[in-house]
Amino acid sequence: MILSVIVIQSCYHYRVINTKNDPGTEYRDTVMHSYLWGLVNKPQNFHVPNCTDTCAALDEVVFSKNFGQSFVTVITLGIVSPVKIEWKCHKPCQREIGGL
Repeated sequence: MILSVIVIQSCYHYRVINTKNDPGTEYRDTVMHSYLWGLVNKPQNFHVPNCTDTCAALDEVVFSKNFGQSFVTVITLGIVSPVKIEWKCHKPCQREIGGL
């Protein structure tokens, strides 16, 4: 039974994309942790380090939890809950040259 659980690992993903999906970067990722059911680090903000252009917003964000992260959450009864976050930045805005 344990072998089947390890072999058939499941995970879940939540994907948020921009209406005009046009990524300008590859995926970057980090793992964030919630402690004591979110009471210790509430609210938790993550500032994306590589979308620095004022025009380059987030293009896509993916939240996912794999088997190991789910296992940690279950074993600790939710006291520790890690989640992986991946993101892509949108392409920078085209600057208009000239004008009327």
